[in-house]
Amino acid sequence: MRTRHDPRRETTSLALIEAAESLFGSLGVEGVSTRQLAAAIGSSNTNVVAYYFGKKEALVEAVYRHRLPEIDRRRGELLGEAISMGQADDLAVLVRAFAQPLFEQTDREGRHSYARFVAAIERSGLISTRGQVEADFPETAALIQQITASLENGSASATSNEVRIRLRLAMALIVSALQIADQRDDATGETRSVFDTALAMATAGLAAPVISSKID
Repeated sequence: MRTRHDPRRETTSLALIEAAESLFGSLGVEGVSTRQLAAAIGSSNTNVVAYYFGKKEALVEAVYRHRLPEIDRRRGELLGEAISMGQADDLAVLVRAFAQPLFEQTDREGRHSYARFVAAIERSGLISTRGQVEADFPETAALIQQITASLENGSASATSNEVRIRLRLAMALIVSALQIADQRDDATGETRSVFDTALAMATAGLAAPVISSKID
């Protein structure tokens, strides 16, 4: 049985996803009610979220699936360029390949809405939800694997678990920088400057020597 194409349904669904990305990014998942989400798309139906997504938590996954296909494609493209240029082991190049698509994504107001969303998900303690869709975005997984290999073989001598923690910290730095950049005057080039500074700091942090916790 074929499902009938319903443009109105798709439009409402997309509006809710974009409203969730924006509101969750500003207030956190726990700080946004389904009533607020309905109001954000101009709907008087307070059950509109339940009708389309069930619970607002399902909107978290919906935002991932809305934004990550293009981000994943772009990361694969940038990783391919790094490999073709013989820079597959260059940590700075790999970190830029990971972060550049986040810098390139902006909403209608020119803000890095997905970066704000990711930061809010981290604050809300829901970052593990990202892992639930990980298998559907292989280019990102391949890039993370390349970064991990670079760090495990480099001067940092980090284990896989340490690399995951470092990547999480680096991600937090990058998305915070993009939020700061959104408050700057892009006409002066400050947005790019803030982003490039964050990349340099994230790369240095990832490559920093492992600090032993042993007490002599």
